[in-house]
Amino acid sequence: MGLINLEDREKRAIAAIDNGELDRLVDEAITYEQHGKLNNLPLHDCGDYVSSKLRYFDRALADYRKAKSAKKREETRYYAQKAGRDLTFAVRQMKQRLEVEEREGQIFHVFDPSMPLVAPSESMRVRVSYRWRESPEDDWNSGSILFKYKFRPRRDPYTLTQPKPKRKPSARKLAEDRENELRREWEHLEQLAHWSVRDYFRAGHDGAAIPDEFEVKTDDCDHLNNFSADFWERSRGS
Repeated sequence: MGLINLEDREKRAIAAIDNGELDRLVDEAITYEQHGKLNNLPLHDCGDYVSSKLRYFDRALADYRKAKSAKKREETRYYAQKAGRDLTFAVRQMKQRLEVEEREGQIFHVFDPSMPLVAPSESMRVRVSYRWRESPEDDWNSGSILFKYKFRPRRDPYTLTQPKPKRKPSARKLAEDRENELRREWEHLEQLAHWSVRDYFRAGHDGAAIPDEFEVKTDDCDHLNNFSADFWERSRGS
């Protein structure tokens, strides 16, 4: 699953699952204490969210199957049923996301990141590419916006950590920690930038009005927040 868009494999798997059949097969799996025909559904291809719920259901079903006493059977059956409901709910949520994505895809598309970060630095740049049109009958327009951000360290992790380390970290360890911190911040910026462009289009704004560049805003402590990449002013409720 991409940062913004579902992969084609995930779209096909989500669309192929019938909600009623899924409900029936989950109930059947609990009744017979084994997956049975549930394995025939492409649940593993529906993305990480559904896959995680399927793993929880697998464990809950295994615990129910291994339970011996009446009390333990009742308890584990309850958790298996709950995990089953969570699984079916997750699939329904993904179906809703697919519907929204396909509907929005008729008039705009924000491309997922394609270039991995190679050498993180404090001067961060994230480019978001997109396309849009006024209606499904119109030709596509394309563009991009460059988000700029000057990272400022939050703290020195070794002077503020309690208790203090008995031995001073090596230069290599300090460099690794620094690179990891920069990488996490860049990934955060990348998310905020792509989500901001997507939300801009969702709010019905014109792609032609998106600036070429935007200096990311920070909070009072010079750190990123949920609105840092908003190059546009959100109206209430959007």
